[in-house]
Amino acid sequence: MVELIIRLLQSSGIDYGFFRLINYLTFRALMGMATALLFCFLFGFRFILFLYRKKFRDTSGETLSINAYSKRGTPTAGGLLILSATLFSLILWGSWENRFLHVLVIGYIYLTFVGFLDDFQKTRFKSSLSGLSQMGKTLLLLLFLVPYGLFFLSPWNPVPEVIRTQIFIPFYKHPVLELTPLAFFLFLVFAMFSIINAVNITDGMDGLLGTTSILSIGVYSFFSYIVGNAIAAGHYIFPFIRGSGEIAVFGATLIGGIMGFLWYNTYPAEVFMGDTGSLGIGGALAMMAFFTKQEMLFPLVGGVFLLEIFTSLIQEKVGYRMHRRLVYRAPFHHSLTHRGTAEPKVVIRLVIVAIVLSLLSLLSLKVR
Repeated sequence: MVELIIRLLQSSGIDYGFFRLINYLTFRALMGMATALLFCFLFGFRFILFLYRKKFRDTSGETLSINAYSKRGTPTAGGLLILSATLFSLILWGSWENRFLHVLVIGYIYLTFVGFLDDFQKTRFKSSLSGLSQMGKTLLLLLFLVPYGLFFLSPWNPVPEVIRTQIFIPFYKHPVLELTPLAFFLFLVFAMFSIINAVNITDGMDGLLGTTSILSIGVYSFFSYIVGNAIAAGHYIFPFIRGSGEIAVFGATLIGGIMGFLWYNTYPAEVFMGDTGSLGIGGALAMMAFFTKQEMLFPLVGGVFLLEIFTSLIQEKVGYRMHRRLVYRAPFHHSLTHRGTAEPKVVIRLVIVAIVLSLLSLLSLKVR
């Protein structure tokens, strides 16, 4: 909106020197982040009170954590605050002629809505076991992933056709594999579904998902800026993807919203993001990974998320059939608290791991 207003002013003969700042992605990204953060500061506490009065309160039990009952009654569905802050900021600072931004916003809103349905069911029936069924949630996710996959392979996708189905890996300059459209479609659906669920299952401790997701989103925002700039892409020997720099504006704005949410979510949390936040964030990360053609970077930058879902899957799919517990508790962060590590210490340690993985991911820009 700001960009549109300035263009209208310029067309009317009103043109101040500082107007040129709006043409810089970095300026709009930083302003988007600051605006989303300020939005949370101004409206966050009122929003938490609204959730509490509407009885959107946590209903977790001992199946999640040995201390879960101490968190009963904490307002949940705080992902709506992140969504509101992000959308408000993007309306101001986003370039709405950009197709990347259109798809990112639509996908983020839809997946946040799916998470909200799950949280609504849990709070309505006052049980963490009364949310959407596994099959129901899978179908709702596929209702987005399948159209997204078809869009990705279509002429409307702004990613150049020559690289759409190619697979790139970190620390290597050239594509290692080119899939057929059908094979890439199946890979996309499987990979995005896995990313979304990995991020979703990481949300189980105060501030854990917020801090780790900021790091991952930040890395992908940096990559999108590189591949969206012809000079930088050529310098680092990345395929140039015209318009993808706008993904950095989206990512920075989402980071601002998450940072504002963390103001209230750090230990002891005043509000939880719930599936409302985690599904939306997971979907945003998955879309950013594919739009920047850095899908295979996620196992590195999202290593904490993969560890979390791996421990859950190995217990659910293997341990359950063997009638024995292969890990103390699943996912991994609950295993650590079960062994006596304090929750804030678990969060900080996992964040340190995420920082190291993010630095290694950024190193892959140059070491190739």
